[in-house]
Amino acid sequence: MWAIVQKEYQSFFSSFIGLGLMLTFYLLTGLYTWVFEGNVLDFGFAELSVFFELAPWFFLFFIPALSMRLFSEEYALKTFDLLRSLPVSDWDILLGKILGTFAVVLTSLLPTLFFVYALSSLGSPEGNYDSTLIVGGYISIILLGLAFICLSALASSLTNKQALAFVLGVAFNFLFWQGPQELALIPLFAQVDIDLYSLNFHYRNISKGVLGMSDLAFFIGFDLVVLGLLLLRLKRNLFKV
Repeated sequence: MWAIVQKEYQSFFSSFIGLGLMLTFYLLTGLYTWVFEGNVLDFGFAELSVFFELAPWFFLFFIPALSMRLFSEEYALKTFDLLRSLPVSDWDILLGKILGTFAVVLTSLLPTLFFVYALSSLGSPEGNYDSTLIVGGYISIILLGLAFICLSALASSLTNKQALAFVLGVAFNFLFWQGPQELALIPLFAQVDIDLYSLNFHYRNISKGVLGMSDLAFFIGFDLVVLGLLLLRLKRNLFKV
């Protein structure tokens, strides 16, 4: 399994597309956090709420672009059966690909810690910033990133075309991120706490700096359900490519 993790991690950084995606992510987050109207400096508070509000929307597109090749490329190149012939289980293949992609996402978040350093330097007195909100924000974006990876990997397992896998990944992510909020606007669902089933709702709870067990359990349960569907796809070929 760890060989698969290493392969997925190294393949991202060995491609110009991967590096281009990462540079684009840094450019957009940097501009929206520090330059464009409504940035951190405009608020005058030592916290990064702007970054944590925008990061999910960037991840909504960035992670499907990162994950679209996970299974669709294997199907297109006819190498998936070869991979399954190795002495590894379907679960090892699945977990290896998910963890490899998750490691890339964690690596992409590391340079954003410079934002925290910059915020600390700008604080009055220096070093004064709301660490609770920042820690909660990073925990929430990491949990959301893993959920988006699972959904994008599921999308990639449904087709052998990477472009279609990307579109499906964005659609799946948007459906579970924003879909319940849109449904809540319909009178039929007005009396139902449909927000409770939204990634958005639990993300915002944790990003406030409070790690509730219900929010953590939701993310864990959500990931396990999607991984279960992925495992069924690999084991029983329930969905035709």
